[in-house]
Amino acid sequence: GLYFLLLERVTRELNAKFPASKDASQTLQGARTFAIGAASRSLAAAMLCPLTVVKTRMEYASISGTSYTGVANALNTIGAEEGVKGLFSGLGSTLLRDAPFSGLNLMMYTHLRTVMGEVAAAQGRETTSMDTFFAGAVAGGAATFLTHPPDVLRTRVQLGRPSASFVKIVTEEGVRALWVGSFPRILRRTLQQAMTWSLYEHVAKLLGGTSLSPKAD
Repeated sequence: GLYFLLLERVTRELNAKFPASKDASQTLQGARTFAIGAASRSLAAAMLCPLTVVKTRMEYASISGTSYTGVANALNTIGAEEGVKGLFSGLGSTLLRDAPFSGLNLMMYTHLRTVMGEVAAAQGRETTSMDTFFAGAVAGGAATFLTHPPDVLRTRVQLGRPSASFVKIVTEEGVRALWVGSFPRILRRTLQQAMTWSLYEHVAKLLGGTSLSPKAD
């Protein structure tokens, strides 16, 4: 989707202006990959934030007490009553969740993809879709667990609780409240990222390689 389009563009622009050095340490390479993933997701999240706010409001209409007849009505109502600030409510906590998630996910996936490639080479075979499926699953699950607390905060802010904060949640409800609903989300994201990266690698191969997944020599 939009994220992968931006990911390709950001990677291409960064490689053109600041070519990656083959002599760079793994730490530096990891930081570079993290930054690419985080920047791409931040751009996508900012562009889609109004729709995310509408989705959240409509899903929790029974709790908030406000109902909408549709997406257009929700956008108009929120914009009229709360202004631009309302349409972009929770953007800060969204970026706090999505940027680190995508940075970690991309960084771990590319590292695991390399490891799986080395394992495949040692076994005298080519990298398969199962290798990328495994790499995507592990990366997606781990990144989701680590970044779940910001998602809890984002939901509360977008439901009209601007005073919500990590400190307040932990003080009033305990640390476990930061991971409320994490299990189903981790399961969903694990499978989602496994399938997404497998599909991405398949399409990249059909296209003859991409900036993120160049064609093997």
